Amino acid sequence: MNIMNTVWLALITGLTTGGISCFAVQGGLLASSLTQQHSQNQKKAIFLFLAAKFVAYTILGVFLGLLGSSLVISPKLQGLMQIFAGLIMIITVGRLLDLHPIFRRFVLTPPKSIFRILRAKSVDEGIVSSASLGFLTVLIPCGVTQAMMLLSVSSGNAIYGGLIMAAFILGTSPVFFALGIASSQMLQRKSLKYAAATAIFILGIMSINTGQILRGSVHTLQNYLAAATGQLETPRVNAKVAGTNAAGKQEVEIKVSSKGYQTNVQTLKAGVPVNLKLTSENVTSCARSFTIPEYNVSKVLPQTGTTAIEFTPTKKGRLTFTCSMGMYTGYFEVI
Repeated sequence: MNIMNTVWLALITGLTTGGISCFAVQGGLLASSLTQQHSQNQKKAIFLFLAAKFVAYTILGVFLGLLGSSLVISPKLQGLMQIFAGLIMIITVGRLLDLHPIFRRFVLTPPKSIFRILRAKSVDEGIVSSASLGFLTVLIPCGVTQAMMLLSVSSGNAIYGGLIMAAFILGTSPVFFALGIASSQMLQRKSLKYAAATAIFILGIMSINTGQILRGSVHTLQNYLAAATGQLETPRVNAKVAGTNAAGKQEVEIKVSSKGYQTNVQTLKAGVPVNLKLTSENVTSCARSFTIPEYNVSKVLPQTGTTAIEFTPTKKGRLTFTCSMGMYTGYFEVI
């Protein structure tokens, strides 16, 4: 594909599926940044948030084009950053509702030395905080963003890599700006402040839960719900166990759709290599970004096609696989 066609594809992807997908992951940070602003500064804060985000991802695209896949964030590291983002959102709720004076101390601002260097005594710290949070979004890319990162890697060129990421983020900006304005309007009315705080809190919990999923932790809302409803019992005796091929590898297939994953077996044997075939057909959701956190496996799948992954399960118990946003998950029981 011609590289400029790829840049246009990135822009269109941002304008369509990318905007909503990324806002689901990063929108809480934008809402958090707006709680620090006076009403007359909120549009400016949204603009600076998006500008800093644009700069951060363009820089990332340049480095991805230069250095290739070595800069792709691992699932576990991404999980930790999701947890960090969720904590920022929950702290924001405490500050927004003035639950305790301690929450006022947790305001993300650059070191004072930066202000001295820039001689920016008149710079509003809340505005700078918005830019800082916008820059931090580079650490929690959504599934669609990871697909664009892969395109930047495959470009093999710093300029083209930067252009691909810049075009994608530019495409997502109208959605972020529109939803950001809606958030700012909510925050201007005391009657809606609790609704805004509730929304930010839910996004924060979801972000932390996604981080736990990406880390491969058993402590997730899904597992707690399964435990409460009796679904975490010992695996059924009739659960289908993966068969082995002539090379002694377990053969497993997962069918990938826009709604998630469907595997042909439920049980794997520990210590036996697995030949995992992922078959995707017209997948448009973040299910394309497939990860097995426990073994640091991360693949961006084609929209339609087959991808092979090999790994060896070494630990007995539940082995989770998920999309990079933690929205679609599944698991094997390793015996």
